[in-house]
Amino acid sequence: MRHPVRFEMDRQIVCFQIPSFGIALARLRNPSLRDWPVAIAPTHVPRAVLYEVSSEARKNGLSPGMPVDQARWLCSSLQLIPPDPRGVRSADQYLLEVSGRFAPVWEPVSPGHLYLDLTGTTRLFGRAVDTAARIEREVMERHGLSGVMGLGSNKLVSGIAATLVQPLELYDVSPGSERTFLAPLPATLLPEFGRLYAAKTQEVLATLDDLNLKTLGEIAEIPLFHLELVLGPQARLLRQWALGIDPSPVWPPVRRPSLEVSHILDTDEVDDDRLLGLLYSLLERLCQKLRRQLQACRRLTLTLGHSDGIEITKHQTFNPGTYWEADIYPRLQQLFIRSFQRRVRLRSVRIGAEALGIVEKQLSLFEEEPSEEQIKHVRRQRLALALDRLRDRFGDRAVWWGHRQSGVSGCEFRVKNSYPKLGTPKLVTH
Repeated sequence: MRHPVRFEMDRQIVCFQIPSFGIALARLRNPSLRDWPVAIAPTHVPRAVLYEVSSEARKNGLSPGMPVDQARWLCSSLQLIPPDPRGVRSADQYLLEVSGRFAPVWEPVSPGHLYLDLTGTTRLFGRAVDTAARIEREVMERHGLSGVMGLGSNKLVSGIAATLVQPLELYDVSPGSERTFLAPLPATLLPEFGRLYAAKTQEVLATLDDLNLKTLGEIAEIPLFHLELVLGPQARLLRQWALGIDPSPVWPPVRRPSLEVSHILDTDEVDDDRLLGLLYSLLERLCQKLRRQLQACRRLTLTLGHSDGIEITKHQTFNPGTYWEADIYPRLQQLFIRSFQRRVRLRSVRIGAEALGIVEKQLSLFEEEPSEEQIKHVRRQRLALALDRLRDRFGDRAVWWGHRQSGVSGCEFRVKNSYPKLGTPKLVTH
C-alpha cells in the first residue's frame, strides 16, 4: 500500500519592531527632538521614573525605570516628554492595518512590536524577505516610522534577529542556520529568559557563569542530563532555545465583544463630585447601549487619563451580568475611589463593558411579597427605561440630573454636575 507523501512547509516568521515607539511618534510631531537624548516620563509628578528612552539617551547611561532626577544628573541635555497613550494606540492600529494586508496571522506584542506569520504567502506576495521589506518600506513612506525586522523559522530566532540590527535594516536567518546564528550570542538575549526563570534570573546567570557557559552555543553543547542537574526541569526548554527550536505559534489577537464610552474634559478636573457626575452620565449612555443590544456587562473597566499622560485602569466583575445603572454605579464609584489615588487632574475618562452575554433572570416558583428594597430596585429600572424612551425621542440632552435649589418652589431646578441620589432622583427637563 502506498502512503501519501507529506510535504512540510518551512515556517516564515517576521518580527517587526519600531524601537522606542512613543519617542518615534513624538519626533514625527516635533522634528527638533531628533538627534537629542529623549525620554518619556511624567513631567509634573515627584519621584517620577523614565518609561522609555531613545538610543542617544542610552549612550548617556539612561534606562527605563530610572528616576527622573538621576537621569537629569547623568544627562543635562535630556529632553523629557509626557506620555501620549491615545496617540500610541492610534498609531499602533495603523501599523497593524498595514501589516495585516500581507500576513494572514499576526500577533501584537506591545505597541510598535508584532510578529507576522508569512508561511505560505509566497505565491501571493513573493518571497518572505521581499514581503517583509515591502511592509517596512510602506510603513516608512506612509507614516515616517523607521523600524527593524528579523526573519526566521520561528518567533525566537526572528525576535533575536530584530534586536541585532538598526532601524531600516532586515536580518534574514535562513532555515537550517538557526543554531549557527545563535551560537555566539549570550543567553540574556533570549526574549523569554526573564519569564522562564522570573526572580531566579540572576541566580541562573551566576550558575551559568560559574560553569563558564557564556554563549548559547556553549549551552547547546552540554548534554541535557548534565544541564538538568544544575538548572532543574527548565533546562530542557533552555537547551531547545539554545538550539534555535521554538514551536510556539503566532497567536492572533483575541477579539471579545465590548462596548465603550469616553469623554475628554474641556479643562483638567480634580473635583470628586464633578467627576462622579461625569461618570454617571457616561454610565447612563453605556447602559442604554447595552439595553438596546440586550447584552449584560460581566466585566466593567474604568480608565482615568491624568493631565501628565499617565493612564490608570481598574476593572470589576459582575456575576450575573447586568445592564442596570442601579446595579453598576455603586461598584463604579468604588472603582473610581480605588483608581483616583493620585491628586493629579484628570483629562479623560473611559468606561468599558466587556465579557458581554445574555441577561440572566432568576424566576421564582412561588409568589412572595416583595421587600421594600426590591420595590425600589424595580422603580429604578422603570425609571431607566423611561429615560431611554425620552432620550430616544428628544435627544440625549432632553433630560439630565439636577438638585432642587433651596427656597425655590415648583419645578425649577439648579443644574449641577454631580452624581444623583439613586433613591430620590430629581430630573431637569426641557
